[in-house]
Amino acid sequence: MNNKNDNKNMNNDYKMEKIIKEFKKFKAEKERLILIAEEMKKEYQEKIYEYQDQILHQEKYLKTAIQALIEIDKMKDTKTQKSYELVSGKIIIPKDKYNIKLKKDIDFNEISDKFIEIKKSIKWADYKKTLKIVDGEVINIQTGEIVDNVEVEKVQGGQLNIKL
Repeated sequence: MNNKNDNKNMNNDYKMEKIIKEFKKFKAEKERLILIAEEMKKEYQEKIYEYQDQILHQEKYLKTAIQALIEIDKMKDTKTQKSYELVSGKIIIPKDKYNIKLKKDIDFNEISDKFIEIKKSIKWADYKKTLKIVDGEVINIQTGEIVDNVEVEKVQGGQLNIKL
């Protein structure tokens, strides 16, 4: 009887070995195709960069040529921009604008309390060290009490992995 089990195990090992070899061959072929596709992708990406560079160069030339021809005093003037309309498009020159920003090294004493916001946050790494899962319940290990303000989330395990 032991001989039958040995034969069955040997037969299963042989089948698994064949499946793994087929997979390795399949994987090698697909990886070869991926390398080819990656090289083609690089080639096309270089073309895209080349075309984008040509567009930027031509746009720079266009702006320089128009800048030399435009008469600023004949442009329509608004609060935020100057513009000049043509049949093929509109030329717009935005005016300078200014934004107010807080400095990085701000002194909170110089600002009224009504503009100060205080945020509370939990030091999760420290708090988590005081917790333990017992029979599906979260327990505070310092007090032994059940903690209601957290929940247990199951992380899927037990998946078959094959190391080649």
